Amino acid sequence: MSDWEAAMEATRQRVLKDLLPLRDQHLQLRIQLLVQLDTISLTQKLGKADSETLSQMIARLAENLMTESSDPQLQEIHDRHGPDAEEQAMFAEMKASMEDFFNLNPEAAGDGKGSSENPKAWTEEETPQTQSQRESQRTRPKTARQKAQEAHQAEQAGQIHQSLQGIYRRLVSAVHPDREADPVMRAQKTALMQRINQAYGENDLLQLLALQHELGLMDAQAVHKLGDAHLKKYNQALKEHLATLKGKMQALQQHLAGSLGIPLFAIHSPHGLSRDIQETIQATRQDISGLRQEMKRLSQPAYLKRWIKTARRELASEDYIDDEFY
Repeated sequence: MSDWEAAMEATRQRVLKDLLPLRDQHLQLRIQLLVQLDTISLTQKLGKADSETLSQMIARLAENLMTESSDPQLQEIHDRHGPDAEEQAMFAEMKASMEDFFNLNPEAAGDGKGSSENPKAWTEEETPQTQSQRESQRTRPKTARQKAQEAHQAEQAGQIHQSLQGIYRRLVSAVHPDREADPVMRAQKTALMQRINQAYGENDLLQLLALQHELGLMDAQAVHKLGDAHLKKYNQALKEHLATLKGKMQALQQHLAGSLGIPLFAIHSPHGLSRDIQETIQATRQDISGLRQEMKRLSQPAYLKRWIKTARRELASEDYIDDEFY
């Protein structure tokens, strides 16, 4: 956990200092590329097929950028190159047909705009039978087995807490700084008390036992005298604390993956994070360099024609995949 937390802080510093400025620069360049393509569509004379392909690519790029930026010109560009009036009318007719088919109430969303503009209202709308089923599930009495299991878990939790509390009290009694007259020793015991309180607050039995051993309050002979029932409580406490630590580590890894923009499975170890962030920064710099070169080349008519031809093949390939899928 210490290694992960240290790696997380170092990664956070790299993200704030290096990665975020590069990503912002990358976003601004993509917006500039969109504006450049829009200007080309308005000022250069292109054939019908090339003009339609360019318009489709502009609409797609604008749509993607609108998820990352609130720049108002993105919406303006998208509206000029997005679906035409006929496609919009077909989409509206399709939504109206779905409303009729599912017998949806236009006022279901409660905002007077119609349920077609509030998809959440569709999913939240329930019949009286569904509501009755939900209420029945919530009020269904627990079985004897469920009650017995809960009682057993509560009993185990109580026993574990008693074990932790017993160790905690012995440690506090041994190192309480208020009972120490020597200033140096009082400072040392104050630091120990902080560690003890933190371990107890986190139900960290392992740390409490380590502190007990560190202070000479438990030797090997004392451990051998512990009964099976006592050790069973300790083992259960350690299992629960291990599960908590695993959850914390997973949360840290998920946060790191989100910050770096990489999948969770790419987070291998704390020591690999430095390499991962460096690779991400380097890849972003390469993308920025590639965007700048692309913008320069698009000013050349021959390259623009090749670019549109490549885009047309990509769009056709995607349409073919969609047709096969559906």
